[in-house]
Amino acid sequence: MNKKLFLSVAAGAVVSLPVLADNSNVTLYGRVNVSLEQTETTHNPAGDASKMQVVDNSSRVGFRGKEELGDNFAAIFQVENRVHADTGGDTWASRDSFVGLQGGVGTIRLGRTIGPVYYQTYDSLPENNHDTGNSSDALLAPTIFGNSGFMNNTIWYTSPTMGGFTVEAAYSLLGEAPLPGTTSKPHYIGVVGAFDQGPLHVALAYAETKNSADLDPTPAVKLNDDTAITAMGVYDFKVVVVGLLYERAKSDLLVGDVKRNYYRVSIMAPVGQNEFHVNYGHVDHRLDTSVADAGARQWTLGYNYNLSKRTKVFAFYTRVDNKTNGNYGFLTNLPGVDNRSIAAGIRHNF
Repeated sequence: MNKKLFLSVAAGAVVSLPVLADNSNVTLYGRVNVSLEQTETTHNPAGDASKMQVVDNSSRVGFRGKEELGDNFAAIFQVENRVHADTGGDTWASRDSFVGLQGGVGTIRLGRTIGPVYYQTYDSLPENNHDTGNSSDALLAPTIFGNSGFMNNTIWYTSPTMGGFTVEAAYSLLGEAPLPGTTSKPHYIGVVGAFDQGPLHVALAYAETKNSADLDPTPAVKLNDDTAITAMGVYDFKVVVVGLLYERAKSDLLVGDVKRNYYRVSIMAPVGQNEFHVNYGHVDHRLDTSVADAGARQWTLGYNYNLSKRTKVFAFYTRVDNKTNGNYGFLTNLPGVDNRSIAAGIRHNF
């Protein structure tokens, strides 16, 4: 390509980009959230560990767009990427990424997502750091997002809102091959009903993950069928925002199954530009074994100062205390080992 032709094509591309963006109504958005933390484990038989580190708290960047098709009908898309502001690197389309259609009968999306059960329940609590980083929920049942976090090969439906009520459902094939010795495809089902009216948000959800694990070490095959039922509510009293959550989870074992109860209370008190947070969770058992004395508790004290609507500085102290056989945590999942962190950070949304 000669120089004049190259410059002509390049100039045309530069001029056309704003036009494409205007026609497609594309929005660039994201979050950069980084903290400086002193983390440690205690009661570790292998030796306690303590270190100072910079922690990225689920920073992200994404593109979303909407094209009006007429008759109250629209095409939508989103591509969201996890970025690591502490060590560098990113993973393309690793978070919610989908294409869909939106109309009078609701919204349908096809792609990758963590799912509506998580968003309408756990993620709706008034968390001190938006359920990210080391102070995020360490106790929730992984069943609620297919034992895999963001789920591949998902179809997600959201109903229209009627009288404050919304119903959402997701079905995922999880992107996994059938386990050896079986043709049963690993899959996930999640259904959630939510009600929003002024300062009130309540939700009730059911999640099931099947055939994603072989529980039998012998040539015979026994596949898992894990479930979780979650009820939650948040109310904004203006002087304080209170969130309550209860989860009843069941997980299959080689012989029988194990059930557990999980409770969480999350409180946020806004005072001008200040936010004061208290968060406490308690779980009475593990989901991977039937041994006794396998519960844990997690609590966090947090403070946020809003420099603007999009930028805040924050500090928190969080810890996960395990019973003798509890294996919850953000640094390690060894039985009986406790996890702690004291942090200060900056979060900016754009």
